[in-house]
Order: sequence, then structure tokens, then C-alpha cells
Amino acid sequence: MTSNIYVLAGLVLLLGFILGQLLRKAGLTEVLAYLFAGVILGPILKFSAPEQFSSVITGITLAFVAYMVGLSFSFSFLKKMGKKVLIILIIEVLVTSVVVWIFVYLLTRDLPLSIILASLAPATAPAGTIAVLRDLRSKGTLTDVSIAVVGLDDAAAIVIYSVGVVWAKTLLGGGGKVSIASSLLYPVWEILGAVALGGAIGIIISYYTKKMHLSSDNIFVICVAVAIFCWGFAGMIGVSAILACMILGMTVINFNVHIGNRSSELMDNIMTPVFMLFFAVIGMAIDFSQFASIWAIVIMYCIGRSAGKVLGCTTGGILSKSEPKITKYLGIALLNQAGVAIGLAFLAAQELSEYGLGGIIITLMATTTALFQLFSPLCIQYAIRKAGEANI
Repeated sequence: MTSNIYVLAGLVLLLGFILGQLLRKAGLTEVLAYLFAGVILGPILKFSAPEQFSSVITGITLAFVAYMVGLSFSFSFLKKMGKKVLIILIIEVLVTSVVVWIFVYLLTRDLPLSIILASLAPATAPAGTIAVLRDLRSKGTLTDVSIAVVGLDDAAAIVIYSVGVVWAKTLLGGGGKVSIASSLLYPVWEILGAVALGGAIGIIISYYTKKMHLSSDNIFVICVAVAIFCWGFAGMIGVSAILACMILGMTVINFNVHIGNRSSELMDNIMTPVFMLFFAVIGMAIDFSQFASIWAIVIMYCIGRSAGKVLGCTTGGILSKSEPKITKYLGIALLNQAGVAIGLAFLAAQELSEYGLGGIIITLMATTTALFQLFSPLCIQYAIRKAGEANI
């Protein structure tokens, strides 16, 4: 049944809060609780989210997430991490994507689907990973490198996704519908146009806010406004909205550190209810009728992503001449999957809905995220304890 938008929002927040408290006591992430709230209200109780509600919540949430990911991508942070971490990051992301791509394609022979899943695979859940590290009171080089890599994984995933979804759309367009010239120019425009748009808005905002005396409320309003504006304008001109918002955040933090740091703190305060609504919308869109046909892909994706993370981190560790414990255990510590991966999956589902891939992508990523959320904390604990960095 179609529900009143205000009743639906209220039920999502209350149910998400209750389930979140229960899962937190069980040692699981609250993201699963928000998904379960959507599943209960949608597939089980048959509430349907109005289309406008879903699109607005999705757009605002991903605009904020991409902007905040960009804010963590400062030059000083990159310099502080050093070349070793960057080498590990780049190789881990590329190897994970390639391995998932190969595994899924060998099973399905579906090139667009394998490309999309490969582009979603690198994202790691910072909150879940860091929560386990804090619980273990871990200290050491493996802990430090894990935090650094997991912090940048989402930024790298957004870039990989932006390339992957353009490639998939080009393939799905078909040779009869898309000329060779347009198939080459479209990806260039969508990606480089997003970089130019986000960079331009970021430079303008950074320049003008330096000349103004702004309160916390002023900074909060400006940053929320520019993130939403950037997302909407990117959609109007046909460039990657999520990449544009990430570049916006990256530009702001590097051209106006005060505004960047303050906006990150302020926006973080509103993200819990925003995430509740967002993940509930995803939960309501899960199609349980497809489970029987996707279990093989779920298993292949999980095996491929796990193998890719371990192989990528091991290779990166060897090439960067890192400590043996980083080479052995970093990949195991980076298996958690949650927020950005599901967010990108929902965005991909919207962008590819006309090709019939929307429901499959959402259901696949929701299922694999639930599985990774269940066993990845155990893997992180194993890695940290074997490295001798746990202090409990």
C-alpha cells in the first residue's frame, strides 16, 4: 500500500532506532538494522515508498556522503600517509575490481553486470572496521595502515564506480543506438565534466567563504546547499553527480581547510537519521523473488572480493616493501562492506533501471553486505591478534 510520506519517515526512524539498539548489543553494525527496517516495512508489510521520496532521499544522502568522502582527501593527509599506503591502496583497489570482474563474468557471461559489481567491490566500511579496532584497543603499524587505507577506499571506489557505470551504460546502449564517436565522448564528458564541475564550485565557495565571518550555522547551511546544488546541476548537464560531489569536497578541504573541517563535523551530526531513511529505502526495494536465481552470483562475488582484497594487499605490501604483518594480514582486515557500496549499488540500479538490472544489483549488494557484516568483524579480530596489536 502507498503510505503517507510523513508516516513512512516516522516509522522508518523509530523502527531503525529500535532494531539498531538490538543489533548493536549483538555486536553487529546498525546499517543492517536500517536495511531490516526497510525490509519489514516494504517486502513484508507491503508499504511502498513514493517515487519522489526515494529519489530525494537517495540524492541528498549520496551527495552528502560523496562530499564528506572528498573532505577526507586532503593533500596533507596523503602526504602524511606516505607512498607505501598509496601503493597498497591503488593495487588493492585495482586487483579487487579485476578479480571480482573475472569471477562474476566466468559465472554469468554478463559483461555489464560483472563490470558494475567489480566497480562496487573495492569499497570498505570505515565505521565497522574502525569500531572493531577500537574494541580491541589495537595499536601498531597494521592498525594505522588499515585506518588510512579504509579511509581512502571509499574515495577510490567512487572513482572506479564512475568509470564502471559509464562503461556499462555504453555496452548496454548497443552498437545500433550509440555511434563510435559518442561512445568515446560520453564517458570522457561524464567523468571529466564531473571533475570540472565539482572543482569549479569548490574553488568559488572556498574563495568567497575566506572573506566572510561565518558562524557554525552559516557554514552548515552553505555546505549542505552546495552539496545538493552540485548533485542536482550534475544531473542537469549529464555528468557523474557522485564524482562531482566528491571533487567538490576534495577542493574545499584543500583550498579552505577551516570550512572543510568545520563542515565535516557539522554534517556528521545529521547523518544518522539521513542514513536511516536511505538504507530503509534500499531495504524496501529489495526483490526477494530474485534470491533463488542470484545465490551463485552472491557466493562468487564474496569469494572474488575476499580473494581480491587479500591478493591486492599482499601484492601492494610486497611492492611497497612494507612489514610482513601488513603483507600477510591487511587484506583480511579490509573485508567489511556497508554504506558506500550499498549507496553506489542503489545509484547504479537507478542509472541502469531501463536495462532491467536495477533489482538484481540492489538485492545482490544488500545480500553480500549482510554476509560481510556478519563474518568480517571476526576476520578483523583474527588479523589484529595475529599481528600482535590487540590490547585486550
